[in-house]
Amino acid sequence: MVSKRDFFGFETGELVFHLPFDSAKEFLGPEVTREEYKQMSCKRDDIVARMLDYMPFAWEKANGCRGISASRSMSYFAAWVWLSGDDLGNLLDYQYYGKDELVRICEHYGWDASQWDDGIRTNSG
Repeated sequence: MVSKRDFFGFETGELVFHLPFDSAKEFLGPEVTREEYKQMSCKRDDIVARMLDYMPFAWEKANGCRGISASRSMSYFAAWVWLSGDDLGNLLDYQYYGKDELVRICEHYGWDASQWDDGIRTNSG
């Protein structure tokens, strides 16, 4: 499913695995069976822990000016922030490979972005 907001389907692809199998199956490949499907937790603490675990990778892609990878990271964070029940506004502003949005996420959850942020702001790699 392609939308203007989620053109590559990164958010949809992440969100679908938080659904029960019967709700998710229309978005899954026909080879995915009920037995092998693993629904991901919707508990806020689990989602926030997943965000923290992913944060170094997201910064690596943003610092490396890795266009699609950095964009995908921001789509994941938009989905996770929504799932967590928080509202941080638009996280899909792609200025500086999403670095300012990553800082905003880190500040909201109490993480020190300076451990990952190289401090360089550019729109070209």
